[in-house]
Amino acid sequence: MLDYARLTPGPGFQPRAALYYVQRLVPLPGPRRWVARGIAAAINASHGSRRQTAAAKPAGPWGETLGTIRRDGHARLDGLVTPAAVRDIMAYLAGHQVVASDGRSWSLDRVPPGTPMASYPLECLLRCPTILALINHPAVLECAARYLGCTPTISSLGVRWSFPAAAGVADTQLFHRDPDDWRFLKLFVYLTDVDADSGPHMFVTGSHKTAGRLRARPYSLKEIEATYGPTSVATITGPAGTCFLADTYGIHRGAVPVSRPRLMLQVQYSLLPIFAFQYQPMAMEPRPQVDAYVNRLLLRPS
Repeated sequence: MLDYARLTPGPGFQPRAALYYVQRLVPLPGPRRWVARGIAAAINASHGSRRQTAAAKPAGPWGETLGTIRRDGHARLDGLVTPAAVRDIMAYLAGHQVVASDGRSWSLDRVPPGTPMASYPLECLLRCPTILALINHPAVLECAARYLGCTPTISSLGVRWSFPAAAGVADTQLFHRDPDDWRFLKLFVYLTDVDADSGPHMFVTGSHKTAGRLRARPYSLKEIEATYGPTSVATITGPAGTCFLADTYGIHRGAVPVSRPRLMLQVQYSLLPIFAFQYQPMAMEPRPQVDAYVNRLLLRPS
């Protein structure tokens, strides 16, 4: 996972972090759309004819998902990840430690009881060829480009375990919005089987089209049902390899696992860098299937 930048004045503070708060101060959907369209137009103009992805129709069976995302805020991508790809990723991760929220590293079998979550280091993920190919899958990039209106920027990447824990819940396990950019889309991939008791992702259908809050406080189920209806919460379950795209400005959460841990990959495609993050691109030999612009925040030529 990426480290957070300092967002308040003091040692290490960078003035561009203020741009993170600028977009958070605009919770109304109309103005957010207008600004996002302007940014997308500027990106298209600055790249000229080299960037044609946003105008292309998504290839393969996932092109129809765009309408679903625009309407509901989320859509499944069945068949995107093969069982062989899941096995490759799991075999690769088996040899690496995870990092808990307190910054300590552990082998997976030694994570202290009561730990709610643990993630693999970003550098570890970027060195996995299967993960790098997945987050740069042409169909996903095309869907993201058409949703954003311009060539996307990969602005975050993480693979995180969520464990059954009696010590309370993490912020992401409460209903919330991600106020990361003016417009963005996330790809989620279950790397373990996920049922109702193993921490499924839950999304409030249609909430991505409604106003957010100036303060990022969680939403209660009672107020969600009062505003969006008693059947508005979609619970996404499925075997390892299940994929879905979501605009997580919409209200969502990852439920707390009860029966067994959940491992999930998520990658964010946005208009701009997320100014709340501190980017330190990793040096890597150029790969033909990896677009330098799309990956510039995470990778740089060695």
